[in-house]
Amino acid sequence: MKLLILSASTGGGHDMRAFALQYWWKKLGLKAEVYHPLESGSALYRFGTELYNFIQKKAPWAHRFYFCFLEHANLHRSTKTLIGKKKFISFLGDCKPKIIVSMHAHLNHAYLDIAKKHIPNLKFVIYCGEFADGDGFSRHWINPKADLFTGPFTSTCSAAKKYGMPESKLKKGGLLLRKAFYEKNKFEKVDKLLKSFGINPSEKFILLGTGANGTNNHPLIYKKLVSLSKTHDYKQVVALCGKNHGTMKRLLEYEGENAIKLIVLPEVDAESMAALLSQASCLLARPGAGLSAEAIAMGTPVIFNLCGGVMPQETNNLNYWILKKGKYFSIKTAQDLPPLLSGEIPSLLDVLPAQPPLIEMLQSLAIDD
Repeated sequence: MKLLILSASTGGGHDMRAFALQYWWKKLGLKAEVYHPLESGSALYRFGTELYNFIQKKAPWAHRFYFCFLEHANLHRSTKTLIGKKKFISFLGDCKPKIIVSMHAHLNHAYLDIAKKHIPNLKFVIYCGEFADGDGFSRHWINPKADLFTGPFTSTCSAAKKYGMPESKLKKGGLLLRKAFYEKNKFEKVDKLLKSFGINPSEKFILLGTGANGTNNHPLIYKKLVSLSKTHDYKQVVALCGKNHGTMKRLLEYEGENAIKLIVLPEVDAESMAALLSQASCLLARPGAGLSAEAIAMGTPVIFNLCGGVMPQETNNLNYWILKKGKYFSIKTAQDLPPLLSGEIPSLLDVLPAQPPLIEMLQSLAIDD
């Protein structure tokens, strides 16, 4: 039973979920393939993806205008105006999937129509990674012609119902994460892993997170933590840099020079990420769905980094924190952080089952055919 997962590299959350699903499906001995129809379809769509990522890195506040444009431009809703549809049709002919799962709002209309036209009895599933309703809940997520709409939380499905998805096609699918986040027994050796990074397991540490695009202001944050060290009791800062080599180079200049120990890490694997989140006393990160979901799976206390503004999609996740905790902690400048570290930092915990619930849902969908 072949599964085709449609994704887009806008941010990192879509691909994180896409490749996680591919892993879990293949674990059953079944076939799964991840495909990026926007980037593969045309230079224009590829440019749109790159523009999204550029705005996310340089000016998150400006994405509100880009989001508004995409909401009303309807670039991917009609098969008549879709660019690169011949490539997609050709790919479908080679792939011959039985089920398609879309991980992105702009892949749920024209691509659905093309797929259902060319593949008899195809099932089309929308997995929306948004946590709750908000200014950034795209109307393009909603298509009643899909066979199933699912997402991590009940609040995701409630938002979809509000915008027109039939209740009969709504089902909570749970968090969709990489394997390491489901293997709690691995954390028995977490102290050894932390020591290998240069972290003292007996002292608390703040984890500075970054997304797939390497979006961060770690140097400013670290310098402010040092200059205001008397206002908090953190003696260790772990800075995740991902693929942002420029940030790594700047941070390495500070290593060993201050009373607050700085540990600079490049892109880490899923096992290391899960372990770091399980032990961090605080995570400072933007409210993207990818890293936020991993923090919820580990119950990590979180302060949201809103320096540079908030993207519309990020408001959906912040609204989930309000829904569950009544509040969230955030900073708009580096100077805002140290005072927040002296109190109890909010956290959420979603205990994960042995595997993502979405897997069983997809199997049932195939059996019902």
